[in-house]
Amino acid sequence: MKKIKYLIITLILSFFLVACSNASEETTKDLKVGLLLTGPTTDGGWNQSAYEGLVQIENELGAEVSFAESVQATDYEKTMRDYAKDGYDVIIGHGFQFVSAGEVVAEEYPDTFFIITSATVTNNKNLGSINNAYTETGFLQGAFAALMTKTNVVAGIGGMEIPPIVNDLAGFVAGAKYINPNVKALTAVTGSFDDANKAQEQAKAFIAQGADVLMADANQAGRGVFVAAEDKGLWAIASISAEYDVYDKGLIACGTADMAKSIFLAAKEVQDGTYQAAYKQNGIAEGIVDLTFSPTLKSEIPADVIEKIDQIKKDIVDGTIEVDKLIN
Repeated sequence: MKKIKYLIITLILSFFLVACSNASEETTKDLKVGLLLTGPTTDGGWNQSAYEGLVQIENELGAEVSFAESVQATDYEKTMRDYAKDGYDVIIGHGFQFVSAGEVVAEEYPDTFFIITSATVTNNKNLGSINNAYTETGFLQGAFAALMTKTNVVAGIGGMEIPPIVNDLAGFVAGAKYINPNVKALTAVTGSFDDANKAQEQAKAFIAQGADVLMADANQAGRGVFVAAEDKGLWAIASISAEYDVYDKGLIACGTADMAKSIFLAAKEVQDGTYQAAYKQNGIAEGIVDLTFSPTLKSEIPADVIEKIDQIKKDIVDGTIEVDKLIN
């Protein structure tokens, strides 16, 4: 009788161990994540940051990943649809441009999660979006520019006229004016994320108007702004991420919006089963937005300027500074 009881208990325990093991495997199963980019993974900024997030997803979550770079607008839906057909669990459209395609394809594949970055779209089912607080990024960039200028003229140059760029430039002007209401903050959108020559010519035009600190938010085209600044011995500010080692004579700071981290966290939530298809915005408080300084050129920045930027970040987090209310 004792042997029978022991056998029954052993069988029951074995059943639960197998069940728990299967549940664990189900919880931590590998994802298939597809990423669509509007430009190359080597643009030194916007697209590269998303690609780095995808690499992190692969390395840390054990996901099977794939990406399509420099996708043309006419292929947005097709590329998303192809990923969905191939059984991808998460499809990320990196940029506001993918909103319409995401809305269409998400309806066709209700069991696939579609996430659009730099957008506010959601269907509260399987389509969500991640938006970084670009007005906060621009505010830090503009404040820093106003603190560093000697001519009292600063400039911001964007690529395409889409919400992330428009918001960054608006924040840039507000940040500069917050430091000095009399500062002249020039802005322009070139209409291209690819044409570095066009961005460089715009930078030269602003330099001719007295600008001595220039900010670029134009993906790979921003490199033209950095070249123009370095040629004249002026300071430049990057966006998203900075190639400090390449432009080590003029690129002094970068307004970061860590989309790599945002994308990784969203994918992790999907894997954990906690992702909610909704609109989520990340800023300074979430550790996504910041202002970094060149390791080579940081010594050129006065200590009181760094202290002021640190204080502004704290004031934004605690609500002392409400960036959106300062934008005209």
